[in-house]
Formats: sequence, structure tokens, C-alpha cells
Amino acid sequence: MTTQPKNQSELALALRELAAERPADRHALTELEQRCVALARYLDGSVQSDLDVPEFVWHFLADPDIRFKDPRYAEAQLAGLEAVLSGWDRSSAA
Repeated sequence: MTTQPKNQSELALALRELAAERPADRHALTELEQRCVALARYLDGSVQSDLDVPEFVWHFLADPDIRFKDPRYAEAQLAGLEAVLSGWDRSSAA
């Protein structure tokens, strides 16, 4: 998936792909962090007025290292992200 989503569905897909990553070591964590930073930079510089980026998504993109260190935090944050994305799914289906 591209790190440059053009619409809400593509953003949801990109976030789900990042959420599915479970780095097993520091090298894999570094790669995930780079992907998260790249997406955050794109979203921060994007003039896409149709992209809804709630505060929770910014925290998710900033926290791969915390999720790596703390499985409980990871579980809670991933559940929260899924709740956000499910809300987007319901909104787009309406």
C-alpha cells in the first residue's frame, strides 16, 4: 500500500496494514517506525481536506516503540484504532 492515501478508505487500509505489523526485533521496529513517520509527514503536509485524521491516529503513528515495549498498551491502542476505523467503515456505508 502506498504511504500516500488519497481518500479515507486508502487511509484506513494503510493504518490497518501498519497495525498488522508485529515487529519481532529492533530492526523490524525501526522499519515500522519509518513507515509510520512517512505516513504522518504526508498527512501533516497534505492539503487533502477530505481526509479525517483524528488525534488518536496521530498517537498511533507516533507510538510503535511503545507498542513494541508494552503488550498491554499495544492491545489497547490497536483496539482503539480498530474502533476508529470501524466508525469510518460505518460512515462510508451509510
